[in-house]
Amino acid sequence: MEYLNYFANDCLKYIPRSRLANKKVLVVGCGNGQDCSPFTEAKVVHGLDICENIGQSFIHEKVSYYDESAESMQRESDFYDLVFSVATLEHIHNLQAAFSEIYRVTKPGGLIYSVASPLWNTYEGHHMYGLFSEFPWIHLRLAPLEIIQYIEKSKKDIGNYKKAENLVDFMFSNYFNRRPAAEYLKICSELDVSYLIRNDIWQDGEALLTSEILEELTEKGFTQDELLAVSHTYVAIK
Repeated sequence: MEYLNYFANDCLKYIPRSRLANKKVLVVGCGNGQDCSPFTEAKVVHGLDICENIGQSFIHEKVSYYDESAESMQRESDFYDLVFSVATLEHIHNLQAAFSEIYRVTKPGGLIYSVASPLWNTYEGHHMYGLFSEFPWIHLRLAPLEIIQYIEKSKKDIGNYKKAENLVDFMFSNYFNRRPAAEYLKICSELDVSYLIRNDIWQDGEALLTSEILEELTEKGFTQDELLAVSHTYVAIK
């Protein structure tokens, strides 16, 4: 959970722990509950997710869990002092609805902190960290059947997936929204906030993007900026 601690600590630069005591926090995409753990000094913490194991790994008297989608929350409007979401929105298919809901439930003067990563069009946008390092953007360059054939021919160790078909089915499943980075930027730019801190894209992989790969993917409609867009960060005061 190193990534969680990093982003939670970054978020708490804007609302220090010493000021959490009277705050209400919503964690969108709380998973098994660990994402709620950095905020237990708050008055109340609500975790929201639709996963089967919601809240099962972190039980705390201040934390309540809700089986709700980010796209259609049942939470009260203008209620939370902080809405925190990390590594979640890349799995939400209706981004417009999700960001609108996050905005709705945040109280005026409250903080929205969202990091969505990695995005689909990056060199490891398929979430297969390091598995295809010798073939960056494989999920954009080859069809699913071609990837299966590549895995079998190269005799890759695919671990718990056992079969190449299982791995490729996961890569191209609805678990990823496949939305371009530009869409995140546009949606967030239209939110009516009082103070925008960040709405930007972190890029990585330039050394892997050879002229040949860029030409190949440009012909398929991808831009260089999109291919290098690894994560989107949005931080704002409503």
